[in-house]
Amino acid sequence: MKKRSLSVCLVLFFIFVAMSTSLFGCSNNRYTSISNDVKNYYTQTISLKSNDKYTFNVNEIFKDSGLKIEKYKIETEDDKNYTVSGDTITAVGTGVSSISVSLYCPSERTRYVCSLGTLYSYDEKDFTPISTVSELQGITDLNGKYILTADIDLSSIKNWEPIGNLPHGNAFTGMFINPYGYKIKNLTITSSKEIFHGPYGGCCAGLFGSITGAFLYGIHLENVQIDVSDFDGVSYSEAGGIAGLTSASYIKDCIVTGDVKAVGRTGGIAGSVNWGCIENCSFSGNVTANEELSEYALSDGATGAGGIAGYIGIPCPFQVYQYGLIGCTAKGKVTAAKNAGGIAGYIWGSKYAKNCTFDGDATANFADILFGKIQENIH
Repeated sequence: MKKRSLSVCLVLFFIFVAMSTSLFGCSNNRYTSISNDVKNYYTQTISLKSNDKYTFNVNEIFKDSGLKIEKYKIETEDDKNYTVSGDTITAVGTGVSSISVSLYCPSERTRYVCSLGTLYSYDEKDFTPISTVSELQGITDLNGKYILTADIDLSSIKNWEPIGNLPHGNAFTGMFINPYGYKIKNLTITSSKEIFHGPYGGCCAGLFGSITGAFLYGIHLENVQIDVSDFDGVSYSEAGGIAGLTSASYIKDCIVTGDVKAVGRTGGIAGSVNWGCIENCSFSGNVTANEELSEYALSDGATGAGGIAGYIGIPCPFQVYQYGLIGCTAKGKVTAAKNAGGIAGYIWGSKYAKNCTFDGDATANFADILFGKIQENIH
């Protein structure tokens, strides 16, 4: 009897091993290599309120990759603020996390590991309330988290000093959210000489000067008047209603009305967008860029004016794409010496924008209803 029981146990054990290998794939038999060489798909930029969920359609994302995917596993680098169940991520706190996916392709005996994008999440209890001019002016923690809790009128300030600026170490890297639709009114900057200049001579103008890895959500600026077109130093001035210079940041659901002028890269929402995303934002007003730079200007010529952004830079040689502009609208007049577009003055590849519209006039040497100059990537 004991021998028979032992035999039964052994049989069951080997059946379990066989089933496990069949279901999950034995690395020795099915997936003999690991690779990150996945092409022809778009990474995602996502924001979630705490307790909200997002479901990835992995097969749709990788439909043009040429991979035959048997199964996949999604992971975040932050287990504290996010949970993952299958293809659905739930935010449980405030944070920023990269998202990766393992794609199991048995026909190639390979497990492909690649990025799905970046996820920002917010829980309002983690945010410092901002309700007055002095509180907005007093933001000094550039990695802080702030929530607008009242309308703010800045008409008493002749020259607004942008939050965060050059160089990289002085940029705003935190979060600023406005989920309840409050307005910041009458933000005014009348001269480049009145705001901070970076070590290379340039300056950035907007509610924020320079942001890196930041999340700005729901900001509504009414009647901005930004004019740093008097800049005449080394490099150039950049201006946008929300931010002058953005790097690897996410600007979502923001609204700006008014006029923005600068020397170089100028946009209704942002002057420059480098490796980041602007989604569902709108601008109404006038944007003007003077690109006749001085002989000392540090510029590669990639300048321009756009109803949303002066410059959209995602200059990569890879076949993995990231949208820089999604679902944005602009209305008004855009003027530049060289590159003007109703949406963007200068953009690295039209494939980095989708579902954007413009109603108005764009005037420059290179002008178009959406994009002034398109620099297509070389793969």
